Amino acid sequence: MNVFELMDSKASSFSKTDRAIYESIKKFPGEFAYNSISEICEGGQFTKSALTRFAQKLGFAGYVEFQYQFQQDLKSYRNDSGSASSAEIYAKVIMQVNEAAERDRIRALIQKMRSMKRVLILGTNLSRLPAEELLITLTFEHDIVSMIPPADIMPFSYNSDDMILVYSALSGSSYQSLMQTVRKSGDNKPYMVLVTVNAKHPLRHNFDEVFVLPGSTMADSAGHTVLSDTFAFLMFNDILTKLLDES
Repeated sequence: MNVFELMDSKASSFSKTDRAIYESIKKFPGEFAYNSISEICEGGQFTKSALTRFAQKLGFAGYVEFQYQFQQDLKSYRNDSGSASSAEIYAKVIMQVNEAAERDRIRALIQKMRSMKRVLILGTNLSRLPAEELLITLTFEHDIVSMIPPADIMPFSYNSDDMILVYSALSGSSYQSLMQTVRKSGDNKPYMVLVTVNAKHPLRHNFDEVFVLPGSTMADSAGHTVLSDTFAFLMFNDILTKLLDES
């Protein structure tokens, strides 16, 4: 089992700090593999002790031992004559989402959208692109009222005829305050939908419906992981758009 697979297998038991380290490693594998621990900690996001504890939870004596193995795994990937190009990696993600997407569930989601007073679409960072793309698509549907509210002025209250659709690849840390507001809604709780590539998404229990899409693993895509998630979301949108046209 390589470091990528090891981290994935332990992810469900990670603390909040461990998960932040895990997500950063997935986004910037080269930095964590080749920069010194002091360089990694310079930004102030993580401490040396936090990185050491993370490595120990994976079974290593310390971060240096973890980093050595991490370098070997990255080197093995990069030297593999069968390694796929970026185009092949993204094409693979698109094909996997196309094959795995449950059309009946997406059709039911569309009908649910049409029964709602408004559909709020959320996405941050690279998840913002698929959120904006879906908004453009829904703008042409006369029976679906959709919007992307500014992150800093989210509605303070919601109704049971609202839908909140969230694109979130890994942890959804940006949505903690939203989840607190929604939980306070009581009987007026909006219908919550999560679209993610993380089957163990920490916030998944807050949602009425979760769409888990295939995504490239670190072992398959190394530095391409983040963009692969975006491609998965965009393919989901493409399928939803085609089903809108059919209905």
